[in-house]
Amino acid sequence: MPVAPYFVGLILVLALLWVAALAGSGWKFPTPKLGLDLQGGLSMTLSAYQQGSDEPPSPETMEQARQIIENRVNSTGVSEPEVFIEGNENIVVNVAGNDIDEEALRDVGAPAELRFRIVTNSVADTSALEEQLAEQETPSEEPTEGTSETPTADASETPAEDASETPSEEAAEETSEGSGQAPTTDDVVTTLDEVWAKVGPDAAAAAQALTAAPDEATGALLEPFAALAPEEVALLPATVQFYIPQITCETLDSRPPGSVQQADIEVAACSAPEAASTDDSSLTFQYKYLLQPATVIGSDVTSADVGTDQANLNQFVVNVQFSAEGAEKWSALTTENLQSQVAIVLDNEVVSAPTIQEVSTNSTQISGDFTAAEANQLADQLNFGSLPTNFVVETVNEVTATLGVDQLEAGMLAMLFGLILVFLYCMVYYRLMGFVVLGSLLVATAVLYPTVALLGSQIGLTLTLAGIAGFVVSIGIMADSFVVYFERIKEEMAGGRSARSAVPRAWVRARRTILSAAAVSMISAIVLYILAIGPVRAFAFALGLSTLVDMLVVFLFTHPIAEYLSRGNLLNKASLSGLHTKTAPAATGEAAAKG
Repeated sequence: MPVAPYFVGLILVLALLWVAALAGSGWKFPTPKLGLDLQGGLSMTLSAYQQGSDEPPSPETMEQARQIIENRVNSTGVSEPEVFIEGNENIVVNVAGNDIDEEALRDVGAPAELRFRIVTNSVADTSALEEQLAEQETPSEEPTEGTSETPTADASETPAEDASETPSEEAAEETSEGSGQAPTTDDVVTTLDEVWAKVGPDAAAAAQALTAAPDEATGALLEPFAALAPEEVALLPATVQFYIPQITCETLDSRPPGSVQQADIEVAACSAPEAASTDDSSLTFQYKYLLQPATVIGSDVTSADVGTDQANLNQFVVNVQFSAEGAEKWSALTTENLQSQVAIVLDNEVVSAPTIQEVSTNSTQISGDFTAAEANQLADQLNFGSLPTNFVVETVNEVTATLGVDQLEAGMLAMLFGLILVFLYCMVYYRLMGFVVLGSLLVATAVLYPTVALLGSQIGLTLTLAGIAGFVVSIGIMADSFVVYFERIKEEMAGGRSARSAVPRAWVRARRTILSAAAVSMISAIVLYILAIGPVRAFAFALGLSTLVDMLVVFLFTHPIAEYLSRGNLLNKASLSGLHTKTAPAATGEAAAKG
């Protein structure tokens, strides 16, 4: 059998892998991506939150939420995240790396409930703007009456005619003072009646009678609302949340997840902060909206993708396609509300509030001050669907890799000892063929390393401690292949055949066993990868990859090199090869006669 084509094929495979790995690393020496346990990263714990219920979500609900969160995390491009359920109501998300966007990571636990609501009323909330200006003032700068230069939103950008009903500076100052005393967790009440009792009968009566922004006298009565926690504000009617100036957008944005989730009721929500019409871009304000019940919701959306605004190519938008039923709802909504504002609400925030200019049918466009990453994140959230229950971020911790590095060194040491023991055993038992084993293991390493590095740069595969364990275990699997092959050669030579005759015959018999064993290992690795989660999947992937590399090395290196060595007289000498065994005279004579 000509062996040159096998060596040429092996060289080509090695060359392609190393060139691809070098290209993937920017023509620097390729290095594998390391997992959370080896390089550190962030660990976030999400806790299920069900307002008004102490019962934890069902296991089916938690598993559905885990899958959606895992899909969202994967879409951000982080390195092989770990997403698993902890206890009855917690989901833990572990991501590796030193450049993880913490805010983007927090957003993967957002409910992603999309609602399209017609705007009933809107007003500019400048309470945050007042605080920003107050922080910029120095103690020596005393403002004089009539010289306030408080910037406001441009009139052209005001989303509704009565947006001029901005809370007065005096009310804003009162809000700032009142909100400085945040209630503790023990002080938070859980029913609407308790909220009315907490603010007092006068404030409760004044709040429930509001149909417009309060005057100065009424505003003074409403001061107790400034001390309410976001959880308490969420219990109030939407009109109260909207009209009371002491309930600011900062409070509304801090309400628990799902506070505006119910589609068939009126709600209050705020836009994202916008730059005020001043030279200082750091000064921002928000719009507060009173919104009608939603007739078009997120489940009516079939797909979403990112595009650019035709009027402004630097502006990213999210194109939304509706289902057949959703298209009918959207068409009816746009037909009945031409020239009205429609607020696109994602969770507790108004993402965009455009004016309906024409009747639309099966699609729409969500615009906002999106970056490319934000637009992609929103599209992913819509595509993967909303979470079946709400979650709050309990903790986000930075994980160091000190323990992982120690374990990695131990794992690499174990691998090195394993290689040395396998080599020594083969040297004692197979002698010259022990160098074939060593060469095969070195070739396997030369194939595995660039493969892991390439997969890390292209698909985000990370090397974890479990993966290291998989590679350590694979040493034994590779050694099994060599032993099966060499023992077959030994059996053939024990029958009186020369090495030149024994090697090809042994290969025909050995490769069936080797392929069968590899098939069993691959099936085990695939099943384990599909059924397992977290570190076990990394172990399964490493085991499966190592098995494939083992087959490649045995077919392109171990067998051809044994074939090449059999052409000389080295393998026929038992003192050199360890393959030749003393044969019976009858067997030898029979072999000679056949020769």
